[in-house]
Amino acid sequence: METIFPREEKADLLFDKILKDPEACERLMQTFYGEIDSDLELVGGYLPPEQFAKALFDAYKNRDLTAFLMAVCKNSMFDLLRNSFLAPFRFNADGQINPYLLTDEDGNLIQTKEIHVSEKDYNRFKKVFRKEKGVKMYLAYGYRKRHSYDADTMDVMEYKMGEHIGLLLVYELPDTVKQQRTEAQAYAAVWDIMMKLQKDLPRSFVYYGQDSLEDEGQRFDELGVFLPIHRFSERLEKSIDTVDKIVHAQA
Repeated sequence: METIFPREEKADLLFDKILKDPEACERLMQTFYGEIDSDLELVGGYLPPEQFAKALFDAYKNRDLTAFLMAVCKNSMFDLLRNSFLAPFRFNADGQINPYLLTDEDGNLIQTKEIHVSEKDYNRFKKVFRKEKGVKMYLAYGYRKRHSYDADTMDVMEYKMGEHIGLLLVYELPDTVKQQRTEAQAYAAVWDIMMKLQKDLPRSFVYYGQDSLEDEGQRFDELGVFLPIHRFSERLEKSIDTVDKIVHAQA
């Protein structure tokens, strides 16, 4: 039976990789219990008892773990994985721009009213900006998110979290749609890249787009590595070199 989010089907390969990595299992467990114990005043907090019971019973009847998780910890199955940095975030998921590019391919700042870029952050970016074949570099705004039920309507709601301005590196990867892989299966294919990045550059974000790039008539998947400025500012150039080595070694 399909889950609330159909793209989560056929995730066995990804789950197997997580189960074989003790550190990954530990991170997932910490994220789950962290959400269980989180502040009740959090936007979109816990459901009232009646709605909680209904969500719980509906999840049982429909055999839908994602529905259950949204009721008990305000995250879908893949929210937990992504917020544990165990699965990549989707480029522009659900029609919402994420990450939001703040510069063009030449490193020039794009003026926008929605997001303020400080002179300090832009200068940090310009100091390390470079153009190389096979990778594009941008200053960008990115965020994580979670899903839970609205306490009144029981509609599935989406909430932003972990909003940052950072440096985004975008790489081309083989087109997994041609290989007839689901998105979850494609995630498993980039697992080694994600885990190596988390071990060497903790809290970096990984974005993934299936069949989302076109170059000279050919389709490609794209892998984005997002380095929040506030976390990596003191070692930004070295971190870029680390990302390049990991992606090119594993891709």
